[in-house]
Amino acid sequence: VYEPALASSLNNLSLRLADVGRIEEGLTAIEDAVTIYRRLAAANPAAYEPALASSLNNLSGRLADVGRREEGLTAIEDAVTIRRRLAAANPAAYTPNLAEALETYAQVLAEVGRRAEALAAAEEAVTLLEALADVLPEGFAEQLARATRRRDGLLADSREPPQPS
Repeated sequence: VYEPALASSLNNLSLRLADVGRIEEGLTAIEDAVTIYRRLAAANPAAYEPALASSLNNLSGRLADVGRREEGLTAIEDAVTIRRRLAAANPAAYTPNLAEALETYAQVLAEVGRRAEALAAAEEAVTLLEALADVLPEGFAEQLARATRRRDGLLADSREPPQPS
């Protein structure tokens, strides 16, 4: 009965600890939240997969903070998979979350040197956000601008000639 509240609190604690530079403690908190949400989602996916995806997104960030980018990539890939499934079933409710996960995915892919895949994820996020902004401009203008900047940065990086070593 109390596990969902505990997992939510651990997720929030992780974010606050990261905000004050206590990265390792934040990582531990989010790992605990993900463990709980995985167990809850296994028993009741409809109720807990959205929270699991959110926690996986946060886990990806904490892992990147401590230099464990490949593990962070796995976490965000899991989040994108869940959010794709949720958005396919209920686009109105979950497409914004999918776009957010794709933004994070693009960032992590770029950090591990997978630029072409990062660009594809960033372009997908922009496409989703453009459609959302067409319907509700004030609700998605800022997120669309951020995603567009990320995509444009990746495009610029992909066009730059390699630097001599």
